[in-house]
Amino acid sequence: MAPLPPVTRRLVGRLNMLAGFMLLVALILRIYVTYYAYQQAGIAALLNRELVVSLLLLVGGVLLLRLGWSMARRSRV
Repeated sequence: MAPLPPVTRRLVGRLNMLAGFMLLVALILRIYVTYYAYQQAGIAALLNRELVVSLLLLVGGVLLLRLGWSMARRSRV
């Protein structure tokens, strides 16, 4: 497959950065909700699955930001 033109690559990079930023904002809100549930119900409100999924989403958000940054700023990925 041929590489994307520079304008399209920059647009895709910016969209990836936007998606990563929105994912990180959603995770911050999720952490606030989890903390509130912890205050109400104690340790029973925390599940290991939620923690693992949150960590995976955090890594995914950071990787989206990194990929978007490299696509938007560099000539090649």
